[in-house]
Amino acid sequence: MPKEEVQREKIWKALEKYGIRTEAELNEAIKKMKPLNISCMVSPITERSERVAQ
Repeated sequence: MPKEEVQREKIWKALEKYGIRTEAELNEAIKKMKPLNISCMVSPITERSERVAQ
């Protein structure tokens, strides 16, 4: 069995724990999700001030 197929089966098995058994149910669950704030992962890093604890 190809690696992709094994991964796909693992994903569907995990989704089944949440009651998601079809692609339509998955799409509906995604639509109902609250927005995810990922700004902390994609925003530029600001430099620390010149003051350093000694």
